[in-house]
Amino acid sequence: MSGIKFSSTIFILVSSLFLFSSCEKSTYDIHREAFVADAHNDILLRAMEGEDILSYHPESHSDIEKFKQGGVDLQVFSIWVSPFDDQKRFFQDANDMINKLNFLVTRVPDQWNIAKSYQDVMYNNRKNKMSCVIGVEGGHVIGEDIEKLDILYENGMRYLGLTWNNSNKLASSAKDEYTKGESLPFVGLTDFGRQVVRRCNEIGVIVDVSHIGEQAFWDVVNTTNDPIIASHSSVHKLCPHYRNLKDAQIKAIAKSGGAVFINFYPGYIDSTFSEKANIVNMMYDTELDMLASKYDTLSNEYWYEEMKLLKHEKARIAPSINDVVKHIKYVVDLVGIDYVGIGSDYDGVEIMPTGLENVTKLPFLTKKLIEHGYTIREVRKILGNNFKRIFKEVCK
Repeated sequence: MSGIKFSSTIFILVSSLFLFSSCEKSTYDIHREAFVADAHNDILLRAMEGEDILSYHPESHSDIEKFKQGGVDLQVFSIWVSPFDDQKRFFQDANDMINKLNFLVTRVPDQWNIAKSYQDVMYNNRKNKMSCVIGVEGGHVIGEDIEKLDILYENGMRYLGLTWNNSNKLASSAKDEYTKGESLPFVGLTDFGRQVVRRCNEIGVIVDVSHIGEQAFWDVVNTTNDPIIASHSSVHKLCPHYRNLKDAQIKAIAKSGGAVFINFYPGYIDSTFSEKANIVNMMYDTELDMLASKYDTLSNEYWYEEMKLLKHEKARIAPSINDVVKHIKYVVDLVGIDYVGIGSDYDGVEIMPTGLENVTKLPFLTKKLIEHGYTIREVRKILGNNFKRIFKEVCK
């Protein structure tokens, strides 16, 4: 009888261990089952240059195949128009990019769909389609015409970055406030900028404070009634770059109900990267001069060729995925798990951290977060649920 009892005990113990191990999810499964939302990607720039992003593209950080492998459920596609081009074309060029995205979606209707509301996001998720959200980067595209804001909204825009690196009729940029200071004609939000923020609140457009100056940031905080986001910014305390957010700004974003979406760019997560990158640039002075003689240095063509030339050297000096996790952890520790996410900036910068070289590596971020002690529920918030919450509240 005691032998039977011992055997039964062993059987129960082994069965329990098997059940536990079979129920324990791999980080890959956790990532696949999570809702993954990236708040900023510039791949449409490549599409506008004629590259086919609906097939595998070896030079890009992202394309349709990489989005699948990375488990992306919602991607914000950045609509960025160079402020160095003809300003008469800004608005039209922005709409051309939106039209390009709409055209791409029609080519893969079983895989991608535009999302203009929370209901759209939920529908797309049920149908296993990636939600394509439109975010405009730089208020210079509307000039001083509030009606253009409404038109962009009707065409699908659901967040507006008030500036890029350049100041405009809405606000002063972080770069200008940092480099030009008192020589600027104005600092902060203009009266028109305040009008734009209020109108965004009215129609359901998320206000994005990435790229705007510190004074402009506080003017937005004092104007908006809705949650605000920083779609692709990191932590100033860890990397004191003018594009990054100071603690008080992070707290203000959280207080609004918004979130900071961490930018992966090495120059924004590692304070030593920019100096090392400048040394690499000097090593290739001759080659860069040759490119400058062939392409306009402000053109996308020059930028892509420069990326190809320097990417292997810069990959050797890039920080790692662990540095991205440090920025995420900093925000979580400062304001809580509900106010952070990812805003990769894939295809908007020349190099990415080791371990996050392209979109296919996003499951490794999930692995790192789990290793750092975050629960599955917390990881899901970071990966996409926080963005989804804000989108639900603002983009009804």
